[in-house]
Amino acid sequence: MENPKKYKRGAMLFSAGIVVNIFLSAVFIAGSFFLTSSGNATGKEIVELSKEKGMFMVEHLYSLYKGSSGDVRNDDEQALKMFALYDAVKYDLTLSFDIPNKSINGLNYMQLRAETDTLRTIYVNLYDNMRVKSVSVQNIMRLGINYSEARDIPSWNEASFTQTTNYLIITLKSDDVPMKGDILALKIDYSGKPVKKGFDSFSFKELYGNMYIYTLSEPTWGPVWWPSKDFPDDKADMRMSLIVPTGMKGVSNGLLTDTVQNGDGTTTFNWKSNYPIATYLECIVVGKLSYWEDTYTSLDGSKTMPVVYYAFPRDSLKATVDWKPTPEMIKYYSETFGEYPFIEEKYGLVQFGWTSGAMEHQTITSYGYLLVTGDNRYDFVAAHELAHHWFGDAVTLKNWKNIWLNEGFASYAEALWMEHTGGIQAYLSHMKNFDYGYFGGTVYEPKGFIDNPAIYATIYQKGAWVLHMLRGIMGDEKFFGALRAYYEKYKYSNAETSDLVKVMEEFYGSPLDWFFDQWVYTGTGRPKYEYSWKFEDFQGQKGTGVYTVRLQLKQVQKDDLEVYKMPIKVTVVTEAASKEFTVFNDTREQSFLLTVDSTPKEVIIDKDGWVLKKAAKGTYEK
Repeated sequence: MENPKKYKRGAMLFSAGIVVNIFLSAVFIAGSFFLTSSGNATGKEIVELSKEKGMFMVEHLYSLYKGSSGDVRNDDEQALKMFALYDAVKYDLTLSFDIPNKSINGLNYMQLRAETDTLRTIYVNLYDNMRVKSVSVQNIMRLGINYSEARDIPSWNEASFTQTTNYLIITLKSDDVPMKGDILALKIDYSGKPVKKGFDSFSFKELYGNMYIYTLSEPTWGPVWWPSKDFPDDKADMRMSLIVPTGMKGVSNGLLTDTVQNGDGTTTFNWKSNYPIATYLECIVVGKLSYWEDTYTSLDGSKTMPVVYYAFPRDSLKATVDWKPTPEMIKYYSETFGEYPFIEEKYGLVQFGWTSGAMEHQTITSYGYLLVTGDNRYDFVAAHELAHHWFGDAVTLKNWKNIWLNEGFASYAEALWMEHTGGIQAYLSHMKNFDYGYFGGTVYEPKGFIDNPAIYATIYQKGAWVLHMLRGIMGDEKFFGALRAYYEKYKYSNAETSDLVKVMEEFYGSPLDWFFDQWVYTGTGRPKYEYSWKFEDFQGQKGTGVYTVRLQLKQVQKDDLEVYKMPIKVTVVTEAASKEFTVFNDTREQSFLLTVDSTPKEVIIDKDGWVLKKAAKGTYEK
């Protein structure tokens, strides 16, 4: 997921205009009561607006007023124990829409595998804005016929159930209790009015005179519109059938298997995902959409894949320009990370009702409508969301503590695309723009979620810097080899930070715990280097033209870490040329001797910016 209105803003603005911002914040918050109550803006859109205008204090104070709307749901220990009793295998969801009432009707066939012989109560994530009409159950293993599609099962047993604020709780009769390994099918019939939670979990929104229906469930808001086991480490196959008014299109994940004209003024769009998908990556977009497609050919030349586009009719010409680089992006990331992971299905982009954000729904990125400008200014957003299909969708985080494995990777991939199109200086410039001067909290297990302005930059931009610094330490061959191995090992499954560490260490050939501890797990700051230097004739022998540079390096930060251990590139500029050295700084104060063969003129610490740091010249101490 990406919001492009972010560079060089946020924490940096504390140093200037803070009084004005507080005043504006008060005015803005007062206006936000009106905007949200009148339905003219969502909480997320207000945060987006504040980012666009560069008002960090607005963001901060507004989040105090509304709370962090993207917070992860906290399941209690009892619920977690109940969810551990089964594994979700497949969903088959049919949705129809009552647009005037902004409500939905849903029928979800859910298949699960029992992980115990004692599964008698089944917890399903579903918030109480949806009301369940009935629940039926069938043990597929006892039918004698292996029904791969639960909708084909001819007979069902009624099950009793209750609903709480967060859960649908189903109680099985003794005849329906499965043995460990049995596949149990549930048929859940429900309806209700979806509510907006988090980033924009489910919305009916009129844009340019047309109604659009769309979802964005990250992190834990899918249950406002469909029942599931809503945990990122429980991927499942998915079928989605969207019954929409004829003239509208219904877009979702995977491949469109067919469309059916129902003869009652509606059309059914049937989608199927054969690759495992996390629940937060499931999506729908319904509305009047222009459609066209392109083709991507696999790296080995054996397969072609549709690259599909859905745009608002008024924006379609601009979108053909903005989205034209997509096949080349897929090729570049495939060459860099490994073949596109969903090559048997598709990749696509669809406009939706967000303004200037986007979301990496598996095989179909939802793209904010104001990002379509016809001049490719937001190519980095398209690159970010596409890169998520390797890191986020194929390799999915085990839990939300590891959100940087999604967002830090995708943000770093933006810089890689810049390097591909503009060279190494474009890459370094993009990384420099990711340095806000201050990042709050740790990269791992942030205290809150990425909708919180204080966390957003740490996860996205500092997360990208972690990978940038690793590249600088490991070198291109080992670093990119490790990325490809990490992707291949955890593709279609889940990973956590410790898994990445092991792969990186394997390719680096040495432990990297020191690096990940100070930059990911516990460290919240950066080194502040103070350096000074002098030079003298090499070994006191004048006239040789060889000189010794004595470099003094101190870390003077007032930080949670006394010392940041890092290799540092030192450039000595001489009358003849520049010479580069790499030193390993692992103490608070350190001296280095560097030899050059021409008169030194200047010493530069980390000239190209491979370390997240601050640096200043000091006075050489004898």
